[in-house]
Amino acid sequence: MIKIKLVVPRKGYITDAFERFEEFNQLEESENNDNGSVKFVLEEVVEDADRIGKLKLDADVIISRGLITKLLKESNESIPIVDIPVQGIDLIRSLYDCKARFGSKKVAVIGALNMIYGVENLSDIVDLPIQSYILNDIESSVSLVDLAARDGCEVVLSGLSTCNYAEEIGLGAILVDTGKESFRQALIEAKRVALVSRREQEKTKRYQTILNYAYEGVIAIDLKRQISVFNTAAQEILSISKGSLIGNSIYDMLKDGKFRNMLLSDNEYEKDIVAYQAIQLSVKKVGIFLKGKKVGDMVAFQDVTRIQEMEGKFFRKIHSRGHVAKYTFDDILYRSSEIKRTIETAQHYSEVDSNILIIGETGTGKEIFAQSIHNHSNRKNNPFVAINCAALPENLLESELFGYAEGAFTGAMKGGKQGYFELAHRGTIFLDEIGEISPKMQSRLLRVLQEREIMRIGDDRVIPVDVRIVSATNKDLMQMVKSNDFREDLYYRLSVLDLVLPPLRERREDIPLLVNAFIQKGHSDQKIKITDTAMKKLSEENWEGNIRQLQNFCERLCALYKDKLIDVYDIEMYFPNKSKKKILSKQAEELDMPLGIHLSERERIVQTLNKVNFNKGKAALELGMSRTTLWRKMKNWSIETN
Repeated sequence: MIKIKLVVPRKGYITDAFERFEEFNQLEESENNDNGSVKFVLEEVVEDADRIGKLKLDADVIISRGLITKLLKESNESIPIVDIPVQGIDLIRSLYDCKARFGSKKVAVIGALNMIYGVENLSDIVDLPIQSYILNDIESSVSLVDLAARDGCEVVLSGLSTCNYAEEIGLGAILVDTGKESFRQALIEAKRVALVSRREQEKTKRYQTILNYAYEGVIAIDLKRQISVFNTAAQEILSISKGSLIGNSIYDMLKDGKFRNMLLSDNEYEKDIVAYQAIQLSVKKVGIFLKGKKVGDMVAFQDVTRIQEMEGKFFRKIHSRGHVAKYTFDDILYRSSEIKRTIETAQHYSEVDSNILIIGETGTGKEIFAQSIHNHSNRKNNPFVAINCAALPENLLESELFGYAEGAFTGAMKGGKQGYFELAHRGTIFLDEIGEISPKMQSRLLRVLQEREIMRIGDDRVIPVDVRIVSATNKDLMQMVKSNDFREDLYYRLSVLDLVLPPLRERREDIPLLVNAFIQKGHSDQKIKITDTAMKKLSEENWEGNIRQLQNFCERLCALYKDKLIDVYDIEMYFPNKSKKKILSKQAEELDMPLGIHLSERERIVQTLNKVNFNKGKAALELGMSRTTLWRKMKNWSIETN
């Protein structure tokens, strides 16, 4: 819907305005005008000419006439204004009306220039003496009427307020009437202007929305140094809270300094880093030209820190599987005081930002502790990036850690690639098996620790990084330092805080808790139980592979003994590095049975009989065998029931 406001000094000032408007609309619809799908409405606003400057209107276009049009244009720049033309035919009709009512008296035609230009030329046509007076503002209407009276004019042809004063001093007065043709012409122009204005507003709104939702701040100024564009991102980055900035001087909005000077200079800039108050800006600047003539300047800029945060979020989404810490200290199962003390130490370490070296044998849970430290720190909402330094050859490890520039080597990705240190910005990087890195990599890593900056392979650009390094090893790094296999300066930078994880053999009271958790976690749908003697046997083992070995062994038992009771013989049968033949021979010798018979069933029969109070019928049913078979097995294995 397009709103047209008709501004007039009194109601009915334009004769039959609404009837003419409806007639015009119907005519356009019958002619299948292209604008037929757009609804137009006309509203009349009555206001004295001396109050026009204070008038606030909500309209797509304004229609008015004469002096009011002039005053509206002076006080309103945002809404298009259409002047109702006073055509020659309108003046001729009004002059004939003067002659009919007042005879051949001299007529003063008073009005805005756009109304009365050339009116004296109509004198011969209507056979009346005519003199024109140009009305520039409402205050001068009285003096012009007085001047006309002194010039011998006896009739005034003008607008409402001017005619009222003319009658007060005894002159004849007639309003200049707007003919049907003139009003129709104004409506045609108003609709055309309104549609053009609506399209321009839509285009401007589209561009403004795009600018406001851009990540870059954008500021444009004209040659008078006034702001023509200042998008939302620019206000946020520069911490300017004021509403609309358009039309303000750039000197009032930006503090003096290199950034403002860059915008005001005649030079163009490409990706310069400029300080503005407490932030660093990455700035591009170009001139704005129209038909080869410069009309202004524009800068586009970003907060460098925000760029790094955005890159971090972007790459965390792509690599979220490997760059998120999943474990916390609550996930570590324990009963032992050794692990309790270790967790308390790790929690204290989490609260500071120093580098941590985790020392422990294979399978002691070094990465779980690293992830828990990250999730307990103030970096928990940022990336956790883990890499096994022993899993990659030196050249590949270097490119993964530090990234590379476009064209750095054959096969390099277009645009280059971020390294793990960049991905871990504001977060934590976990370097497992740190003792395996080469002397060259040790030197590069030392630079990161010293300078807190990296340089991609094949690039000369230094990139600052804010990363906490948690490293881990199962080697004696101090001994490697003594044998010149590990840099002493790197060792002391990595081991600012040392965290030693106890092996499983030093925390045996945790083994039953871990065994039950491992069995339930992966096999919650199976009825697997372990006898006390079997659990005791597991707790007595040394577990050279620590928790990882214990977890793998529990998974093996679950795969072999679904829905059964696991006893000590099952443990011994499948324990790593134990000879199955020797175990079977020992069991057969103890019970005087032939070699090759699996004797663990004897233990299950005994336990089942105890469970059912030696009721053989119930025992056979629970064991899934007939009473005869149960009896025979009891006899063979010398199981007495008394």
